[in-house]
Amino acid sequence: MSLSISRCYRLAGALLAATVSCQAAGAASWDRFDGAWVAEGEACAKVFTTRNGKTSFSKQQGSGLPGFIVQGGQIHGLTSQCSIASRKDVGDAFKILLHCRSQIMFGDMSVMVKVKDDDTIARVDPDFPDVETTYHRCK
Repeated sequence: MSLSISRCYRLAGALLAATVSCQAAGAASWDRFDGAWVAEGEACAKVFTTRNGKTSFSKQQGSGLPGFIVQGGQIHGLTSQCSIASRKDVGDAFKILLHCRSQIMFGDMSVMVKVKDDDTIARVDPDFPDVETTYHRCK
């Protein structure tokens, strides 16, 4: 798998996490989870910048994927964008099918997510339940 494809899949997983949290919390709309989200251990101010009320990726954040932005039914990463195709409950988590695209590829992928609270979500691997990646919403 090339580095670009790997980044797209990591972004899709992160984006899925945000999307799932919206559905799991029983939100009436995507707006409830709009905003910027960072991986645990990342600083919001380093990853994102806000100008004229619009949040975007900071130029300081480098080429990694430490966060994502949720806007309506769309989830944006530094180089990719995903939308939700479907969702289903799986125990205490949710499985989501995402349609994702970048400048060089497109495709579908599924991701499992647990909602910790309205501002904390975790991507989990069903084959390794003890392994998870936690994301926090920037305030």
